[in-house]
Amino acid sequence: MQASKTEAFWRRHVEAWRSSGLTQKQYSAKHGINALTLAHWSYLLKRRSSKPAQALVPVRVIGEAPPMTVELQHGAWRIAVPVGTDPRWLAALIRETSAC
Repeated sequence: MQASKTEAFWRRHVEAWRSSGLTQKQYSAKHGINALTLAHWSYLLKRRSSKPAQALVPVRVIGEAPPMTVELQHGAWRIAVPVGTDPRWLAALIRETSAC
């Protein structure tokens, strides 16, 4: 029997060996596969199954994201303004607050 090198092939053999009641050596001899390769795949598949599976999680966005702001500090004054604020208005505000 020619041994395929796919994970599915070895997964089937590892599962069949575990439920057979045979040792790895006995099972391998009976099925014409390498006992060390069966042992390797048994270890590898067990290790993979113990790792938590990673998955994409669906996300539903409700509402709008809060507007991004820029925070400025001038003297004792601190102001947060939305990104895109008219720079002339902001300059006038700073001039007015500087006079206080």
